[in-house]
Amino acid sequence: MIAIDKLSVRFGKVRAVDDLSLAIDKGESILLAGANGAGKTTLLRALAGVLRARPGSILYDGCPADHRSRKKIAYIPASISLYDGMTVKEAARMHAHFYGRSAAWTISEPAFRPGQKIASMSKGEKTIFFLSLALGAAPEYLFVDDVVHFLDPHLREVFLTSILRLIEEKQLTVIMASQSAFEIEGIPERVMVMEKGKVILDENVDMLKQKFIKFYGESIPEDIPVVFSRQWQNAREMYVYPYQAKVHHLDNVEHLNLTEILRAFIGGEYARH
Repeated sequence: MIAIDKLSVRFGKVRAVDDLSLAIDKGESILLAGANGAGKTTLLRALAGVLRARPGSILYDGCPADHRSRKKIAYIPASISLYDGMTVKEAARMHAHFYGRSAAWTISEPAFRPGQKIASMSKGEKTIFFLSLALGAAPEYLFVDDVVHFLDPHLREVFLTSILRLIEEKQLTVIMASQSAFEIEGIPERVMVMEKGKVILDENVDMLKQKFIKFYGESIPEDIPVVFSRQWQNAREMYVYPYQAKVHHLDNVEHLNLTEILRAFIGGEYARH
């Protein structure tokens, strides 16, 4: 379990993460979404121990984050360049030295030659290589920044299948930041939307789909929680959350997929600011 209590990360006067408290259970799979600059990458880096966050605390299974807890963590950043000067064999050796165990290659394709330079790989190949290194160290927590878009359709399937297998077999806890839920549909069971360093939505995916609707009307009705709207020629398109059918009595409502829901939340943020 991860317990985050009143966590803040500042860059000068900017609070990239702002007084954040969360509880994440073992084996949960979470999509972290939000507009550019919302704080997603900063939160992942703080969880991975790349950034030191003050004030606030992060506990892993009740223990403070330190060098021991970091060996339970695998982190795949959006900028994968750490090992560019190394070969596959050298990178695997360094990774094994840090974790105290040899890498078990959990992903069989694409096949990497021991003498191959990391710098010669495409971004998609680097992503799969890093994932294989990470999963080979048998982590309990996997944090993935917005890298899925680097992958072609085949490598994306390899990537997601590998993560799903470990969620089922090892109760791997996964937090993935992504701008497109379509690319990772089927993995997250919980979605968090960040805005200006805070989590403005934290909801089970299935419940969110039930409680988020779109409808059309001439104007925004009173007492309807519209998170985003836009005007078309003869009607206004409105997105509502949370929607309660017994309370709001709207006709011809449409339930949406996760990608459409997140697009509306992010569109609402830009409209407000």
